[in-house]
Amino acid sequence: MTPLSPRTLRGAIVSFRLPNPIPNVIVFQYNPVTLTRTLEVRTAGGGDAAGEEAFRIAGAPNETIKLDIELDGADSDVNDASGGVQRQLAALEMLIAPPTELVIANTILAQMGTIELIPPQAPFTLFVFGSQRILPVRIAEFGVTEDEFEPGLRPIRAKVSLGLKVLTYSDLPFTHPGYQISLAQQVAKEAMARVATASSLDAVLGAGQRIL
Repeated sequence: MTPLSPRTLRGAIVSFRLPNPIPNVIVFQYNPVTLTRTLEVRTAGGGDAAGEEAFRIAGAPNETIKLDIELDGADSDVNDASGGVQRQLAALEMLIAPPTELVIANTILAQMGTIELIPPQAPFTLFVFGSQRILPVRIAEFGVTEDEFEPGLRPIRAKVSLGLKVLTYSDLPFTHPGYQISLAQQVAKEAMARVATASSLDAVLGAGQRIL
């Protein structure tokens, strides 16, 4: 009898048009094989800080995530008659484009001579990659490679390269839901770090050795 293998969770991009609490969920057809993270420390005194300022941290590190999302209409029903891969691409692209109703409203206001127009605001976006990684993000880079096309010239396969700027409690106001989500992720990360950190230098310097 073959044992049942655990079900692999699927990553997703989840967005909200606040204050509307109903999410728009874009589930990855395949989880990315590689995920690249870059973290840059936020120092209180800049790169040239000296003395005690050299050890001060101004907030959560600046983090960027890069990954590739693959869509394959030949492997599922995402290339059905209603748009398929192209529909999935459109859903992703709408995360970085202002809604047309706002564009129209600003056009009307401009024609009426209004000086201050309504600034477009991107949806509140979360990168979800398992229960331990739910991160508020802003899409900073977006590249698409379309591969193979059906007779109507809609893509059958596509690869989307995403660059995500992680938004932390240092970037968001306390009243924003992303602040609480970011802080909760930091608390979970601190708990994991305590488990992974050794309290003794014996394995590094030998028994009984001290640095301080």
